[in-house]
Amino acid sequence: MQRSSDLTRSDLADPAVTQFVRRIEANVSHYSDDSVDLLRSLAEADLAGGAGSTDDMSAIVLQEELVDLYNTGALSPRQDGQERGRRPNVPLVAVHPKEGTFNLDHPFVVLPSADERQRAAATDFLAFLTEDAQQESFARLGFRDHERRASAELLANVGAEPTGGLSYFEPPDPQVVGAMLDGWRMLRKKANILIALDTSGSMQAMVGTRTRFQVASAAAGKGLALLNTEDRVGLWSFSSETRKRPKSPYREEIPLGEFDQKRINSKIAGLHVDGGTALYATVRAAHRELLDRYDPQRINAIVVLTDGKNEYRQDNDLAGLLAEVALDPRRPVKVFCIAFDRESDFATLDRIAKASSGKAFDATDPAKIDEAFVKLVSSF
Repeated sequence: MQRSSDLTRSDLADPAVTQFVRRIEANVSHYSDDSVDLLRSLAEADLAGGAGSTDDMSAIVLQEELVDLYNTGALSPRQDGQERGRRPNVPLVAVHPKEGTFNLDHPFVVLPSADERQRAAATDFLAFLTEDAQQESFARLGFRDHERRASAELLANVGAEPTGGLSYFEPPDPQVVGAMLDGWRMLRKKANILIALDTSGSMQAMVGTRTRFQVASAAAGKGLALLNTEDRVGLWSFSSETRKRPKSPYREEIPLGEFDQKRINSKIAGLHVDGGTALYATVRAAHRELLDRYDPQRINAIVVLTDGKNEYRQDNDLAGLLAEVALDPRRPVKVFCIAFDRESDFATLDRIAKASSGKAFDATDPAKIDEAFVKLVSSF
């Protein structure tokens, strides 16, 4: 039987292999750049009664240590002074593949440039790390010991190993790993993304030498560059009714369709900034639009970029909106929000995102908006 360490680049090009990977990816709900953050959201939803992010998630690829931390409450919400929160109502069940798995090692390496004194210090430090007291400390955090042995407590929290113990794959050749990364953009699940960009008057406020709108536009341009060329992307603008948009608080600027980054960037640069913030009405309409254009072969998501809170009296029904965007596991449409000013109502954006099993990103510090976009795009 072929093992991971035996993989070749021709194996990766085998149509049977690529088709297998595509079938796996077709079941993806959405991606995440941070497994710890994902588990914190899962624990919060679990302890709140299972609403939101638990509804469309059946399996996650994780290191064993994170399963232990989740099941023991280390990733659950905690009160001041608590080391850990409550254990989740529904713990994770670890599945150790019988075919084999990778050892996510934290290697101890002495560089060739080390002199004799440094090598002696390294030898002493390695001996210290492998002593019982330090190994027990690692075990309390969910790690195996330096000989890959699991403590009884770890196995009690994550489940028993396969009969005969775990078998481990060796890493593939670096060139094969490179080929995997090159092929990932084509094999990963593609997305339908509807971007709703806040063009209310408050976007004219200055952030240093630029307006909020200029800061948001620049960050959006950088984020769009990270999307897959096969994604489908649409653009809406929203504020409230204005002289240039008298009939609706939102407008379709670019229909959901083939991703054209230059066209989107050009359209954003020409948008007019005016009016209040019709947040709820826009999210409601965008959600209905994606349900009408739903594609079961893609991740279907709304991305909301705003610097404020709902100021639209004609639709001030947050409870109704949360019910409307609540995740339907049969046709999931997720809402992702970026709040990029301190005036943003992040708490409400977070509630909207979580109701749909999406995520809100806090970029109220303008220096973090580029980072927020990278995290956002990692979801698709």
